[in-house]
Amino acid sequence: MQKLQQPNLHLRPHEATLVVKVLRVLAYGSKSTMAIYRQLNTDSGFRNHHSFYRQLNFCLKHGLIELEGVEKKWGIPTKTYRLTESGQQILQILNKKD
Repeated sequence: MQKLQQPNLHLRPHEATLVVKVLRVLAYGSKSTMAIYRQLNTDSGFRNHHSFYRQLNFCLKHGLIELEGVEKKWGIPTKTYRLTESGQQILQILNKKD
C-alpha cells in the first residue's frame, strides 16, 4: 500500500495572507514586478523586498501567477505578471459569501 505524501509547500501560515495580497493586486490586470511591489510596499507584512520576492516566487512555482512578458527598456528588463486560472479560482473561493 502506497502512502500519500503531503505537498511540500514551504509556506508559513502567516505568509498565506501575503500570497493572497499578491493575487488580489493582479486580479485587476497584469502588472510589472515594480508596480506590484509599490502597491504592496506599504503593507506591514511586506517588510522588505525579500519578503515580497519570496511570495512572488511561491506564486510562480505553484502556478498561481505566470510571466506574461519581458520588456527591455534602457537595458533593464521589466517582467510583467498575470493571474492564472488557478489564482483566479483561489480568489473566487476566498471572496465567496455563503
